[in-house]
Order: sequence, then structure tokens, then C-alpha cells
Amino acid sequence: MKFAKSFCIAVSLLTAMFFSPALQATEQLPVEAFAALPSFSGAQLSPSGNAIAYAVSKNGRRHIIYQDLDGNNSGILPPPTDAELGTFYWANDNIILVETNTYARRKAFVRKVSLNRILAFNRKKSKFTWLGKPKTKRSMSKYNASRDKTQFYSQFERIVDLLSDDPKHILMQLDFDLDTNPDVFKVNVYNGRRKLVRGEYRGIQNWYTDSRSKVRAGFGFENNGWFGMVADGDGNWKSLKQMDWAQHYTFKGFSEDPNTIYVSGNSHFGTNGLFKLDLVSGNITETVFAREQVDARHVIQHPVTGHVAGVAYREDFSHIEYFDRSLRTVQASMNKALKGKVNSIVGRAHKQELYLIYSESAKNPGDYFLFDRKKGELSYIAPFRDHIDPKKMANTHRVTIPVRDGSHIPGYMTVPKGKQSKSLPAIVLPHGGPYVGHDNAEWDYWAQFYASRGYLVLKPNFRGTKGYGNAFYRKGVHQWGGLMQDDVTDATKWLIAEGMADPERICIVGGSYGGYAALMGSIKEQGLYKCAISVNGVTNMPLLKKNDKELVGGNTWIKRMGLRDAKDSSISPFHRAREVSAAVMLVAARDDARVPFGMSNSMHHELQKHNKQSAYVELADGGHSMLTGAARLKMLQETEKFLAEHIGD
Repeated sequence: MKFAKSFCIAVSLLTAMFFSPALQATEQLPVEAFAALPSFSGAQLSPSGNAIAYAVSKNGRRHIIYQDLDGNNSGILPPPTDAELGTFYWANDNIILVETNTYARRKAFVRKVSLNRILAFNRKKSKFTWLGKPKTKRSMSKYNASRDKTQFYSQFERIVDLLSDDPKHILMQLDFDLDTNPDVFKVNVYNGRRKLVRGEYRGIQNWYTDSRSKVRAGFGFENNGWFGMVADGDGNWKSLKQMDWAQHYTFKGFSEDPNTIYVSGNSHFGTNGLFKLDLVSGNITETVFAREQVDARHVIQHPVTGHVAGVAYREDFSHIEYFDRSLRTVQASMNKALKGKVNSIVGRAHKQELYLIYSESAKNPGDYFLFDRKKGELSYIAPFRDHIDPKKMANTHRVTIPVRDGSHIPGYMTVPKGKQSKSLPAIVLPHGGPYVGHDNAEWDYWAQFYASRGYLVLKPNFRGTKGYGNAFYRKGVHQWGGLMQDDVTDATKWLIAEGMADPERICIVGGSYGGYAALMGSIKEQGLYKCAISVNGVTNMPLLKKNDKELVGGNTWIKRMGLRDAKDSSISPFHRAREVSAAVMLVAARDDARVPFGMSNSMHHELQKHNKQSAYVELADGGHSMLTGAARLKMLQETEKFLAEHIGD
């Protein structure tokens, strides 16, 4: 295999205007380098393999660039004024499909909600077509058509199937009557004309197709519980309630056999495995994936056909085990060519064996390569984050942390470059969720930024975290402020006992649930933390539950919240503000549609009422997940100053 560098030149000519290599000039990278959005991401090859599209960052917002591989026929798609660009796909060599995301308050809902749009960009005409635009007032039949017409736009537009064998059409789900039960349409990507393929069904929020692009499954929430339907190979639909296997396994996708599906469920190790199941008999026919220490996360689609081609799992890094022989061979070749890195196939041309490869490590946020299998040639394209110098990054490694019940939890520690983990100022950084996949050793802008400022960073994977088996996860259910909080506390005390952290200079920091854990840590563990930082964090448990009940599926997931046999107010930071024992910083985005910014604002005033030290930082945008560079920059700048004041040298 040989390396080629010519393709990098074509890309750099277009993207140079977006990057600022001068950010790497100083020994300590400036905060802007960490806050910047990825400089090259989401790369996708056109079906012919003759063109590429990718996202870049300009002025802290995501833009999409498209070009032929030789650098010709290039262009830039800027984000709309009131929305952010999300995922994008090639429908054919001329049409690029783009998701846009924004938040808005609508009359049909009681709070701000996330809005998705699917736009088709025609390269030849330089024109956008909104594929979900209502055609007539019939689309608004359940409402008075005299009302503001924007209230009848579909709430959440979603591509169901890219129809790889039909370059003019895709399958989309749209919900014009805003009853959370979408229909599926076959949509022309050139003009937006559509034909109904599958009508709505109460309780179904997401539809799925089989390997022949036929709608065969739907899932969602009905009343207070999870709901789903699956059709067998003959088109006979059955509710999951009618299927015994659905009590133990979760649908993941269809196989090539119309009567065989992939499901996940408990393996003989006690972890989540992936299996093949026969729809006719309801029996498991094959164990596809099972690991003793980690769960199967989700299935991976083939980059051309969209069929299930592998399974993702996470150890220190995210990995994929391919079922497809060709993809498995390419993966092995990349691991030999790019030794010491974690390598993933992130795209492939339809009509030739050109592959996009993403390669990363703990210190390197990633690089893109183009692999021409026929020529055996690997070409460098661009770094994922142009402003980051991997040589200046800190190392992240896994640790095993003893906890009070005699067991252990895993975690990941980032040690400042050039320093030993001894008596350092430390940041404990519990993840959000809380019931999400575990933190790992992959490059993380929060951890790396704080480590660059001299702080030891520990990310504990407390019970309730997914990825380590069902028993580990279930122990965290109904343990807000309980076992999950105790695990974070024990991780902090372990840092002190091992002599790695200076006990007088420890701060707890987190976003979303992690922000909740930061505030509760300052309440439950008097004097353990010198400061606590909550970013878009949950501060008022009773209010969160009240708000979530109004969302589709809310009555289902709030059942996992709270602390078993305890009143919600007893584990609510707002209601226990007088007990806060550390200096607090609350950071909140005004457009956060998940945890309203008013929660943090109210918490700030409540702390002040009790004469507690509290700082409040309000972000203009960024949403719950800090989607804009401006939001990330202000958050890092303000937290850097706060940390320096309370636990700095």
C-alpha cells in the first residue's frame, strides 16, 4: 500500500479561508483552539466517487463545502440565519440532502421544541428545495387553516431510507398534523413531490425499512409506555405486545432474509449482545456479537446499501465489528497501514471502491484519509480539528476506581502534559445523560482544555452508565442523588487517597446530568469540593419531571429519574440551595430546549438568597449540547477564570 498526498492539495485550496493556523503559534494553545468547531467533518463521497462534501467551521458555525475530487465545481452551503446545519448525504451526484436544526416555540406545544428540516441542494442550479414543505391546506386538516401557517410545518422531518437504487427519490417521514404520529412518503429530491407510502399509526414516532426498502417496522411511545410494530415477510403486522421475544429483546434492524431480524438483548456474559431472530418462530437463530466486558451499542449500516453490515461497541475507543467481508478486509488493511490509531470506515463510493477513513487516538482528535482499494493507495485529506496540535495534547488512560460497596467502577483520567499525577489541582467531570454510553479515551475538548491549564481531569463512569452490561446500568436507575452520586464521590476520594489530587483544590464540573451531579456533590459532600460548575444542568427535579411529562414519551423516561423511596425535592439542588458548600458557577444557553435556562437562573437567585457564592453566565445560543463555537468559547473562558480563582495556583 502506498500513500499519496495530491488530494490534500485540492481540499486545502477551498478550506484555507476557514482555518487559522496561527492559533498553534504559542506553546500553550489558546482557548479558541479548543472551543472551535471541527474544521473538517462529516465527509461524504458522492455515489460515483468523483466528488466529496464535508463540513467546515466559519465564524463558529458549520458550513458545508462540496467539490469534485480534482478541486473543480466547488461551492459552499452556509447555515440558515435561524438554524444550524446538521447531517448531510448525497442522494445522487447532483443532489446533496442537508438536515437543519433549530429550536422554536410553537402554538401546538407548551414549550420550545427542536425543529428539523430536510433540504435538497441542487449543485447544477445552486438551489435549495425544502422537501417537507406543506403543499395544501389539506396538510393542515386537524387545525384551523386561518392560524399561522408555520404551525403546520412538520415537527421532526426524518429520512427513513436513501433508496440507494433510486437516485431520484428517498423515503421520508413527516408529521403535518403535529400529533407526533408521522406518515412515510416517497419524495422526489429534485422537486419535493411526494407520494404516501405508509400512513400514520398511533404511538409510532419512527419508521424503519427492510433490506428491500419496504416499511416493515415502527416504534415510539403510546400513552405511558414503549410501543412498536413489526411486519413479517408476508406483510402481516403485529404489535410487539403480541410477540414473546419482544419481552427480552429489542429490534435493531432487518437482515437480507425478509423473515430474519437483528435484535439486542442479554448475552450469556450478562452484557448486551446482538442476535439474529426468526420472525416466524420468534426464536434466536444466531449469536452475532457478545463480549464479556462491554455491550453491543448499535448496528452499523453498509455505506452503499444501507443494510446492516456490522455492530458498534466501545472499549477505550469506539470500534466496529463488520459482518460484511469486504468491509472487514478494508478495516484490517487500514489497521496495518495506520498502526497505533483507531481507524473507521466512514464512507464509500457506490460505483467504485473508494473509501473514506477516519483515524484517531487519545491525543489526536482525528484525520481523514481516502483509500483507493483498486490502486492500493491511501491519500491524506485533512485533520478533523486543524487548530489542535496532537503533540501538545495530554494523554488519557483508563483507571479502575474502588467504591464503597466493595466493587469497582471504570473511569478515564487525563493528566496534564509534562506533569506527574501527584498533588495536582483536579477536576471531576461526570458525564451527562445519565443513562448513556460511557466516557472513554477519545479526545474530548473539555478534558483536554482543562488539562492544558494544568488540571488533572477524571471522568468516572458511575453505575447507571450504559456499555458495561445490564447489571451495571440497572444499579443506577432511580439513583439520582443516591448510588450514582456516591460513585462520583468515591472517585473523588480515591484521587485524594492515591495522592494524585490536592484535597484543597478539587472542583466538580458537568453538563446536563453532570451539572446536576456537580451541584448535588457540593450539597451532599460538605467541604469535599472547593467549587462546582453546572452547564445547562438540572437544578430543579420536580420542575424537570413536570416539564417532561408534556413531551412524547416523557411519562416513560421520567420513571427512571429521581431516587427510589425519596421525595423529588429531597434530591433537588434548588430545594436544598441553603446546603451548598462550594462556590458555584451556573452556565445556561437561552435556546436550550432540553433543560430551560430559567432553571439555572432561578438556582442562581436562590443561592444568592441564602448568601452563597454564585456566578451566573448566560449564553445567547448553542442549545443543550453547545452546538456553536461562540457558546463553547464563552463557556470555556468563563469556567477557566472561575477555576483559576478557586483551585488554580
